[in-house]
Amino acid sequence: MELQLDELVDFLSSPRPDVRQLAASYIVDFSQPRSDSFNLLLKRIDKLIQPLLVICHELPIAANKAMSTLVNLSTDSSVCRRFANEDMLSMIVRMITSPDCYISDPSCMLLSNLTKNDDVCRILCALKVGEVPGICSSSMAMDQLTDVFVKGMDRKYNKNATYSFLASVFADVTNYPFGRTYFLERTSYDGKLPITKIMVFSEYPELIRRGGVDSTMKNVCFDKEKHKEILDPQETNMLPYILLPLCGPEEFDMEDMEKMPEEIQFLGDDKKREPDPKLRAALLEAINLLCTTFHGREVLRAKNVYYVLREMHKAETDEACIELNERAVQFIQGYESKETRED
Repeated sequence: MELQLDELVDFLSSPRPDVRQLAASYIVDFSQPRSDSFNLLLKRIDKLIQPLLVICHELPIAANKAMSTLVNLSTDSSVCRRFANEDMLSMIVRMITSPDCYISDPSCMLLSNLTKNDDVCRILCALKVGEVPGICSSSMAMDQLTDVFVKGMDRKYNKNATYSFLASVFADVTNYPFGRTYFLERTSYDGKLPITKIMVFSEYPELIRRGGVDSTMKNVCFDKEKHKEILDPQETNMLPYILLPLCGPEEFDMEDMEKMPEEIQFLGDDKKREPDPKLRAALLEAINLLCTTFHGREVLRAKNVYYVLREMHKAETDEACIELNERAVQFIQGYESKETRED
């Protein structure tokens, strides 16, 4: 089998396009994770990545097979490290942002696997590529990815892509300070905060998109120095988008509701709470992180966040969410001494 696999790998670099494409259509079957053949391919990874990336720019069927192979292989961390260079990441970003690319969504999946590697995240956040008309006037890769995530939803930019897997990329890069800095600082080309562009999807019907957005919102809350801006209605105004998925159909007393963010008032009896317990937990973690500063706690008190948590607690069945909910309530309702006011 190894001899046959060596021949197949060599065919990927054939000068004949038809041979390359035929080889790509066969090799994807060997790339299924946790299979014996997958491990054999990993031993030959140095001869695989570049030829497969080349085939990604050829006929659609072969391009899909080549990209599927790369997505499968990139589930291994040792493969992800090999993509930590500007040329490869630039190639992937261009495939994602091309309005006619057949494999933009699989390219987003590949990038979401690769950003599990910290070096890939670091390079991506500093990467510059050529401007793409129709997306934005910036040459920064992250600007283009953020804007295509917004403008490309529901196949509005590329009929072959929804770009939802980019939400996972954003969640990955915000695990690091440089990624959080990107999302919390205004861009030079449009003067907007990138986080405000994506947080509006916190209740989007598709799990992948809203899940990555929820995790990104949680991650940026690790930046204590930015809590004032995060909670400022005239700046980031993130609080309503954290709370909306946690709200159900419950009614509040008018006096209590009037102090809540306007976006979560009068939601109606058909309002449904986030169904995924992991996402509810991520949003509750965001609230707990905002509680780590005195300013954060004061804003949450002033906005009557306690009442949202109280009603959520009544309906909650997930133990992790119950614990996070109760911890946040202790922060918000707890007595503030001189020491706690100093965070």
